[in-house]
Parts: sequence; C-alpha cells; structure tokens
Amino acid sequence: MHIRQKLFFLNHSYNTAFFLSLLCYTLSLCFVSIKSCTSSTEIHGFFALLFGWMSFGLNGLFLSWLANIFYVISSCVVIRKAKSLFWLSFPLPVLGLLIFCSKTIPDLETGQDRPFTLSTGYWLWYAALLLMTLACILLRVRNARKEPDYSRRFAA
Repeated sequence: MHIRQKLFFLNHSYNTAFFLSLLCYTLSLCFVSIKSCTSSTEIHGFFALLFGWMSFGLNGLFLSWLANIFYVISSCVVIRKAKSLFWLSFPLPVLGLLIFCSKTIPDLETGQDRPFTLSTGYWLWYAALLLMTLACILLRVRNARKEPDYSRRFAA
C-alpha cells in the first residue's frame, strides 16, 4: 500500500468513526438505557443525559455520566483537529464502564433502591464512546504521519 493510499484511508477512517459515534450517541438518546428489574421503571437516554448529574454521590452513576462531558470535549478535539489533546478521549471507555460498580438505582416512584439492567440505549452510548476514542486515536496517527521530519529538513 502506497503512502497516499494509507493517508487517504486514515483521513476517511477517523471521519467515519466520528460520524458513526455521533449517530450512535444520537440514537442512544431515543432508546431506553436503564430498566428496573423489579418494577416497570425505565430511564431513557435523553432523561439520563439531562438529569444524570443529579446522581452525584450514587456509586458509579455520576462518574459514568461524566463521560458525556468528556465526549463533548473529545468531539471538539476531532472537529478542531487538536492533535495534542487526543489523550482527553482515553477516560471515555473507563467512565462508561463505571456504571457496573453500581448495583442498584433509586426507583423513581417509591424511592427505594432496586436492581437494574442495562438496555439498548446504554450499549449504543457505550459504542459511541468507543468510536469517539477510536476517532481521536486515528486523528493522532494521521497527524503524526503528516508532521515534517525536522531532523532531515534542517540537516547540513
């Protein structure tokens, strides 16, 4: 594979990962993210995005909500092509998995803690986090290949 073909592939691969990430994130807002095992309580992705910050102090729920903030920052990194800030996407997958540290959620109707299961919205959201991390890494690899080699350029 020639260097032109590799650069063409890298240009389109990070764009593709970025747009697939945005698609998954948008779709996750429409689906149910968390279902209570014992009652009919369901938390949709949009509700979790808007009010997830209120879970401050509840095991891993608030920390996993913080992944949304890092997601926005990582999106700005990809849009602005800020190659030096690509490392801000590394906490995304870890923060997304912290929801597994929490075994119960408060039931919205009774206020008691109930076990929960993760549903389609969560898995789409987590796929969006992984794709955004991949897009940031591919952007960094692409930019690293385009950087000039200063040692050859300024050699005598």
